[in-house]
Amino acid sequence: MTTTNDANRVAQGSGPGAYGPAITFGVAVLAAFAVLIFATATLPKDLVLAAISSLFFTFAALVALIAWRVCKEDERTVSYWDVAGALTLFGICAGTLMDSDQLVRLIESQRNAE
Repeated sequence: MTTTNDANRVAQGSGPGAYGPAITFGVAVLAAFAVLIFATATLPKDLVLAAISSLFFTFAALVALIAWRVCKEDERTVSYWDVAGALTLFGICAGTLMDSDQLVRLIESQRNAE
């Protein structure tokens, strides 16, 4: 039976850049919660989830650009691609929670007011 030594893989994945994706994910989620608090105080209630959904998609796109430039194909730890996927999932979840009819009525009422 062949045994493998995973110590080399662990040693390679524990450098100073190994925590970059986790830190990026934490910063993006904390920034989104800060914007959520600010948006609930300043925006109409129907626009808050649309703004948060757009913010998560923007963060996901930025992290995907970082992943495109930085990531290697053989990574076995959490990568920037994983972070971009999680942020996209959060954006989709926020988008499905918003009431699209209310959003359309709000935009139409603002368009008619001008």
